[in-house]
Amino acid sequence: MENLVKVSDRINKIVSYVGAVCFVVLIFACVLQVFCRFILNHSLSWTEELARYAFIWMHMIGASLLIGDGGHATVTAILDLLHGGLRKSADLFIEAVILIDGVLMTYAGTYLSYASRTNLSTAMSVPMWCINSSVAVGGILLIIQALVKMLVLWNDNK
Repeated sequence: MENLVKVSDRINKIVSYVGAVCFVVLIFACVLQVFCRFILNHSLSWTEELARYAFIWMHMIGASLLIGDGGHATVTAILDLLHGGLRKSADLFIEAVILIDGVLMTYAGTYLSYASRTNLSTAMSVPMWCINSSVAVGGILLIIQALVKMLVLWNDNK
């Protein structure tokens, strides 16, 4: 059990670094676009696309980090009324819904990546499967987070 949590923590560390790189690329592309457009009076055609794709990847992989940390916005009015085994059951149900969402994202992202395997992006000519695969990768990361949280909840004796 502890090894599984350690592996999950390592994955989270890697994902947070990749997300930080995506964020830096996003900021760089936006600043470069603003500089070129307003200072040099010449717009670059590829910066908006680069920023968009960096944002997509950052969003898809970042969702799993929030799941792992419990950082997503939640309404806990009903959950706060539950105690003991009932609260544990509700938390397990929530993680099961997240797990199902991850499975659906993985399936849909894989299908989308396969369907777009011959398409290229407009400005940068990046294969669209590279961008669309972020949905499947995000789904896989959600599955990992949900499984780890479910196992921790299941083995928690409180």
